Amino acid sequence: VPEAWRCDGAADCGDGTDEQVGQPAPCQSHEYPCGLGTCLNASLVCDGRQDCADGSDEAGNCSVPCQLSCAHLCFPSPQGPDGLSCMDIDECAEQGEGACSQTCLNAPGSYSCDCLPGYLLEPDGRVCKLTGPEPMLLVAVQSEVFFFGLRSGHEEVLLATDKERVIFSLDYDLMERKVFWMDLATESIRWQGLDPGKKGTLVKGVRSDCIAVDWLGRNLYWTDGAAGQVLATRLGAAWRGIPEYTVVMDGDLDQPHSLVLQPLAGLLYWSEVGSHPRLMEATMDGSREHVLLAQGLGWPTALALDLPTWRIFWLDEKLGSVGSARLDGTSVKV
Repeated sequence: VPEAWRCDGAADCGDGTDEQVGQPAPCQSHEYPCGLGTCLNASLVCDGRQDCADGSDEAGNCSVPCQLSCAHLCFPSPQGPDGLSCMDIDECAEQGEGACSQTCLNAPGSYSCDCLPGYLLEPDGRVCKLTGPEPMLLVAVQSEVFFFGLRSGHEEVLLATDKERVIFSLDYDLMERKVFWMDLATESIRWQGLDPGKKGTLVKGVRSDCIAVDWLGRNLYWTDGAAGQVLATRLGAAWRGIPEYTVVMDGDLDQPHSLVLQPLAGLLYWSEVGSHPRLMEATMDGSREHVLLAQGLGWPTALALDLPTWRIFWLDEKLGSVGSARLDGTSVKV
């Protein structure tokens, strides 16, 4: 049948399928449902002009005036005045993460945004900005690690290793103010304090794609993609000639690559880049392992958590994109 005959209110196909393709979206509270599934602003109903294709907006009891006490506004209707109370719309639920950058508080007829401790609400009433000292970004470029001020753009070199050594993975212990990194040249995990002169080696004989500091439980985790393992050692360990570490997870891991921790919840997240790329979650002792996301991924690396919005981010080197999802695996965005 012609396209114009589909969903026109009359069955033209013998089996009626031209009237079964898709259901029209329900009209909102401020709209009037026309007979053919379209929605009309309530202010256009009973205004003396036919706006619905079937004329239903000007039929019936349009002549009956508004004499009832509605909660907000009263419009004449073909069905006569009906529905006196207005229901609040939850903008926080309708707009989701677009309503506020951190916390959304619904109120009757409106909503407001709030910020977590340590943040201030911007004049736009939506975006939260960090207070206190300037936040610093730790950056590793080849054989150097330096600070980068996120407001001033100021750069300061923290450490510089030999030119042939590449600082491959990097993390920070906020309790003891130490920077840990993977030294591929010597197959060791090393550290340096923010105070001058303090440095050392945590463990040798390891080769890792990614390290992550558990500043709360005082452990350091790393992935071994070739062995298909996630391992850990104590942050306070000192190199005595024998590797001291624990295999946290082994066996069914398919090339674990990037790793990120959530110490306050006792959780770890990692990516696998084998034959079936996926994002995984488990408790920090390696139990309660489950798949977080297993679709739409090419080569997920560089995991990062944004706890205020309860999301995990990743860089997909194969797809050339940055993606994110909620920590339950829903609401995937690119």
